[in-house]
Amino acid sequence: MSFETPPIPLQNLSKIAAVIVTCNRLTMLKTVLKHTLTQNFTAIVVVNNASQDGTKEWLETLTDTRLHCLHETVNSGGAGGFAHGMDYAAHKTECEWIVCFDDDAWPQTNALSNFQSLTLPSNVGGVAAAVYFPNGAMCGMNRPGINPFKKVHTIFRFFRKAKMTFGIDINSYEQNEPLSVDYSSFVGFFVRSELVRGPLGLPQTDLFIYADDTLYTWKLRCLGWEILFVPNVRFYHDCSNTVSFTHNQWKIYYLVRNRIIFYHKISGRIFPLLLPLLIISILKIYWENRIIPFIHELILMAIKDGFRLNTARNHQDVIAITQSINVHDA
Repeated sequence: MSFETPPIPLQNLSKIAAVIVTCNRLTMLKTVLKHTLTQNFTAIVVVNNASQDGTKEWLETLTDTRLHCLHETVNSGGAGGFAHGMDYAAHKTECEWIVCFDDDAWPQTNALSNFQSLTLPSNVGGVAAAVYFPNGAMCGMNRPGINPFKKVHTIFRFFRKAKMTFGIDINSYEQNEPLSVDYSSFVGFFVRSELVRGPLGLPQTDLFIYADDTLYTWKLRCLGWEILFVPNVRFYHDCSNTVSFTHNQWKIYYLVRNRIIFYHKISGRIFPLLLPLLIISILKIYWENRIIPFIHELILMAIKDGFRLNTARNHQDVIAITQSINVHDA
């Protein structure tokens, strides 16, 4: 795949809007906003995804004029929440850049000032931060990645390792120079607001959760823009207690379906060759969540929809199917 440098001038890095999506995690949201409000954001957009834990009432007590709180009546997932928040930030605030993060993540003390001190070439459309757990360990789930299917020798290297991971080398976190990457998570991802208003558009809302960020950033790359991983722009992600399938079995459907869709998009014509490794990775998900009974039916449905690139199944249907499986097999 070839990339052309898009013709766009350098933009001001000082005007940045944060977009945070939250749902029923008020205690964590309070921590996130405590850290976020101390930094020099032009605007902070909080998308409250139909929380029922007092989030709306608490947000309405805050008086910081930079805060813009969008209260949804229906939970549209992370994908829908970020789409709404980014659309609002791009059109309703005076920002040049938008940075996304979850309601269990926040920028480290110098994250914003380090970003604002960057000198970015005109072909850079996105910047990915280095994300860590609060204890200082690198957060693997937010590691940016490089597409191994661009060149023949990297394709052979990928199949030789037989691992379904494209993440950058962890040593990259200790380097001083930015690194060009092909996709990123939304935790600490900066994107030019002009692109959100224009050719890039918004995240794909029907993905609901999982891979909406990697597919969105991969789209940015396919449009010809460069994405830089910048090690000294750092975020924390306190996700050790917020990522669980035990009480949210429906999440596995999106994890499997959207993972297949992502691999299909990034690998292109060699996708059929990935099938053995992809099946192994899906079985690993099932094994790691073996405490969840009868979930194999949900996984099979996700595999079927993923291979068909079918994202038409709405969230209420996924919930209903999950509940019917459990009732039937109880």
